[in-house]
Amino acid sequence: MSRTARALSALAVTGVALSALMPATAVAAARVSLSVSVADPDYATAVTVRGTGFQSIAKAHGGVYVLIGWVADGAWQPSRGGAAGATYRYIQDSEARDNRGYQRFVAFPGSDTASSANGGTVGADGSWSAEMIIPGARFRAVDRAGNTSEVDCTKVTCGIITIGAHGVVNPTNETFTPIRFAAPGAPPAATPPPAPAPGQAPPPQQGTPAAQPARAATLTAAAGVVEAGGTVAVTGTGFAADEQVTVTLGASKLFLAPAKSDAAGAVNHTATIPADVAAGAHTIEFTGASSGAVGSVPLTVTAAVAEKASEAPAPPSEGFDWRWAAGIGAGAVLIVGAILLLRKRKKVHS
Repeated sequence: MSRTARALSALAVTGVALSALMPATAVAAARVSLSVSVADPDYATAVTVRGTGFQSIAKAHGGVYVLIGWVADGAWQPSRGGAAGATYRYIQDSEARDNRGYQRFVAFPGSDTASSANGGTVGADGSWSAEMIIPGARFRAVDRAGNTSEVDCTKVTCGIITIGAHGVVNPTNETFTPIRFAAPGAPPAATPPPAPAPGQAPPPQQGTPAAQPARAATLTAAAGVVEAGGTVAVTGTGFAADEQVTVTLGASKLFLAPAKSDAAGAVNHTATIPADVAAGAHTIEFTGASSGAVGSVPLTVTAAVAEKASEAPAPPSEGFDWRWAAGIGAGAVLIVGAILLLRKRKKVHS
């Protein structure tokens, strides 16, 4: 082997050693969106549920369960010790392909369980879509011990739950997306009076009550600027006592983890901003599940540090970077080893 070839080989090995020290590229978080913004509390509502950013594992066992239900505050996920009936409750349905639409199974592509999927397949890009039925705002849930509990989604925040299917725990595919329900017993829209006959004066207008404005809540953010992927503390007042509060971000109403008010109707919540949120001006909005109270506060999101680093080269560091030293040292050891091996071969052949 020539000196040039040996040098190029050593440099290639050194490059591999250096690349192993570089951080991995982040992936987009799993997210769920709904085709309806408000569901009927008393009657069935058809909804298209779409997922993006989910982990798709070709030929793997299982996939994603898509459920309608409620989750407890904090660590409700199965990957964090959560259990059905305790930290999350959902509307029971059969796993048959022709079930009532309260529960869907989305299979991994080529999975051995794909034949039982009634919600399609997770695409290679992590996207999927399923048709579901929200039967109303109240349901009964059964825990693992067979105990039954009542859930009223007009008093707590319910939504779409996604978890790993067929006993496979998958934290990447665990999400909760709130569903908003219309106020129960809302009167139907008034029918307009008939048009007057030609030449006849219109009847006198009967006064109609003006639409009542939404109950206002007051919010205050601890900081007006937050980095994508970071957190911001928000406090507020004006909600009902001990109610769950839906938290959304931006004009697209991106759902964040829900908050909960105390006995005085106040909230003290730390909101986590997703790392893939676009930089710019946003509004964070809190909505009471039972009171309907709404409050918002402006928030400026800045680009994450990782994105800034990828846009422009980092300035030279004044300190000593042990990662580069380790990579160079590994390359030097490989080069010395190659030289010693070459000398040994020469002695054998001489």
